Parts: sequence; structure tokens; C-alpha cells
Amino acid sequence: MKNARTKYLTSIYVLVKIMDPEIQDFILELSKKIIPEIERIAKTYTRDPEEGFSVYLDFIKRIRPSLEKIILEGLRDPLEVGHISSRLLRDPLDTKFMKQRRSAEEKEAHVVGYLKAILQLVYCGVKGLEGWQFSDTPLHKESLRTQSIGKIHVIPTIVQIVKQEIEEKNSPEQFKDKIKDDQLREVDVTQTRFQKEQKFEYLYRTTDNENTTIPFTARLMAYYRAQECISDSPLIIDPFAKQLAGDMTSYANKHKFVVNRGDYPLVRSYYIEKYLLTPWCNRNAKSQIVLLGAGLDTRAYRFKPLQTHSHTIFEIDYSTLINYKDEILHGEQPLCDLVRLSADLSSPEWTFLLTENGFSKDIPSFWILEGLIYYMEQNLVISLLKKIAEISTETSQIFMDICIPALADLVFGPFTRHFKWGLDKKAVPSFFAAVGWDVTCSFADDHDQGRDVGQRGLIFVQGTRASSVSLGLPSSRLTR
Repeated sequence: MKNARTKYLTSIYVLVKIMDPEIQDFILELSKKIIPEIERIAKTYTRDPEEGFSVYLDFIKRIRPSLEKIILEGLRDPLEVGHISSRLLRDPLDTKFMKQRRSAEEKEAHVVGYLKAILQLVYCGVKGLEGWQFSDTPLHKESLRTQSIGKIHVIPTIVQIVKQEIEEKNSPEQFKDKIKDDQLREVDVTQTRFQKEQKFEYLYRTTDNENTTIPFTARLMAYYRAQECISDSPLIIDPFAKQLAGDMTSYANKHKFVVNRGDYPLVRSYYIEKYLLTPWCNRNAKSQIVLLGAGLDTRAYRFKPLQTHSHTIFEIDYSTLINYKDEILHGEQPLCDLVRLSADLSSPEWTFLLTENGFSKDIPSFWILEGLIYYMEQNLVISLLKKIAEISTETSQIFMDICIPALADLVFGPFTRHFKWGLDKKAVPSFFAAVGWDVTCSFADDHDQGRDVGQRGLIFVQGTRASSVSLGLPSSRLTR
């Protein structure tokens, strides 16, 4: 039963425009219609699962346009409101799932997960709750209690909580009166910040020093590594990660789903270090390792194979991140030569800065673009890869990860909503060949080490510089 839920109900993002009166009114009217129907589904399913499933399918067909209205017109703030995968949001009936033979338990988990998500969406929309407010509600506590239960009998209890709370008819202003003054100020500040920096609300957060802003994803990656260090069977041991991540307690308490989804970057780092960098360091008497968009990477301090032979690490990222890292790691001794450079990768000037600071076109280089290129516009990625090929020896290697087009099309999720583009796996070799690289690729879940890295959504790409660099990319190769 648990495996069925893990496989089909893993991501939990629905988007709703918080504090928008029109959307709230729409959801309130919607709730008056759908709550009785959900009660009917639960009763019917309890009596006769096959009939209940049929009633459920009919309900979803009729409710889908309303859900799309909420999701599309209410787009503003990610809210964790139910165990429902991004695939189900795109296709509520999940036609691929339905066409396959599934057990009665899997079907029931599918129904329960979707009904819970709808009820939580209705509840949060009517109450006008921010994500951090939802975590303190009776509904959230009940949802956590029944998180691993994919049985229809949990639905009536959730329905009763939703009905009771909605019947109180508290307006957003009345609800605000119940919030502590400091929390209310946080809402007001958040509203202003979203208006000014809506596009980057999940990519950037301030550190404990309010005068220093660093990419939040970098801190989150460090937090994942820090948590991995205290796990029973860690893939990565990073003694510097906790200090670099800073105090993430408040964020972790409010966004439990996000902070528990660190398997992918950990598996990616493990793969790079064990299968690519270790043999590279052992094989090359002298080499350069270039981390583009280095973030809070600490390999220069902890990756032991760097002590073999002579290696230089170049870390390139924005100045705020470089300065923050210099401050935190001041006094620590790297295992090899280390050069940190502040640069914008969207500008060609970064290559001049690199060569001026010791990079040699005659020394084999290993380029690592980890968690980077799907955040950049495709034309910038093409230019970047061409430039890297031009300044690399023929024995130079490269690693990057890329997403499939379906992930790039998503308009929700703390990270995927910022993905710019993707490639189908079969198009990867020809795309990279056209910009100077002979590569192979495999899905991340082919190397998952027993961890949850998603299913056929992210691709590991690795290879060497092409012996004959051809830098023309036909437009037909571009894939959104």
C-alpha cells in the first residue's frame, strides 16, 4: 500500500492566489457544490469500490474546468495542500494510469490522494491561508496523521473538518485578527516582496545577515548535504554543509515537503564524484576542474581524490555567493589549488576572467554544470557550451543534468516552475554534438542508489569535447 502511494502520489503542489477576493468567492461557491459530492463518493466507495470509482471519475470530469480556473487564474504562491503528483494535476484522470491494470489498493490510494488535495485546496482558498498558516490548522494535522493511509475511510473525517472551518465564515480580515502582530507584518512584507520579485520567490532568500542576499537554492543544497551527514547510510559526507546552510529551522518547519526532497541532488553529487571525478583525478597527472554555478559546493575541501596528482578547482558564481562562501570558509585549507571567480555566465566576459586567473587551454579540464542549464535560457546555454568547447582540450570532459520538456512546461513547484527548457532523451546526443560535445546520457533514476529521484524526468549528461568541433545548431534541434 505504501509503495503505491510512493509511486503515484509524491509531489504536493497546487497553486492558488492567496487573498484574492474573486478567487476566494469562486472557491467558496465551488465548495458548496463539491463537498456533498465528495461525501457521496466516500459513501459509495465504502459500499461498492467499483461503483465508487465510477462516481469518482464522473466527478473529476465535471470538476476539472473549475480546478483549472483556480490553478491558472489563481497562480501566485505555491501551497502544500495535498498529496497529489504534478502528473495528476496535468491530467486529473491520469489516463495512462487508468489504462494499466492496477490493484484495488492502488486505485483507492489514487482516489483518496486526489480527494484530499481538492478538500485542502478548498479549505485554504476559502480561509485565505498562506502556506505557513496552513501548517497550524486542524486540517493539516489530520492530513499528516493520515499521510500514509490510502483508504477511503479517512475522507469523511477530513470533510467534517473542512465543513466546520468553512461554516465559521471568517473573512481574510477576520482571520488576520487572530494572527500575532509579528506574523501579520510578515504577511505584509511578503506581499510587497512578491509584487517586486514574484519570479524569484523560491530561488532567493536572505541569509541571517539581512544585507546579504544569496540564492536560496544554494543554501537548500547545503542543507540537504548537512542532513545527509546524520543519516544512517550517507552518500555524501560534507562537514562544512551545516555552517554554509545556516539556520534553516524556520523554513524546514514550514516547508517539510521541500526539505524532504533532497535525494536528487545528493544522488547527482554521488554519481559525479564516484563515477566521474574519482577516475578523472586518478588518471590525470594535472587537470582543471571548473564548477560553473558552483553555489556552496565544498569539493575543494572534502573530496579526497583531489590530493592525487595536481589539480586546480575553479569555482564561478555571482559575487554575493562567492563573498558569502569566502567568509564562512575563511581559514579552512582546501585539498588542492582553488580559484573563486565572481562572474555572470550569461556574459561572454567570464571566459576572459577565467584565463586571466590561471586557466589554461592546454590542460585537460572537467566542466561541471550541476543543476544549472535548465534555469538558463536555451540560447544562452548554446553559447555557453560552444565557448566551453572552444577553450577545452580534446581530452576534456563535461557533466550536466537536463530535464525533459514536460518538466520545463510546469508552472508550479518551487524549482520546476523556473525551468526554462528541456530535451527528450533521444535528442540529447545530437543537440550536444552540434555545440562541440560527444555525450552519452541516462535517466537519473537509473543511478538512484535506492533513493527517490523522480521517474524519467531528469537526465544525466556526460561526455568529452568533440574531436572536430562543429558549432552550428539547426533550429529543428531546439526543444521547449
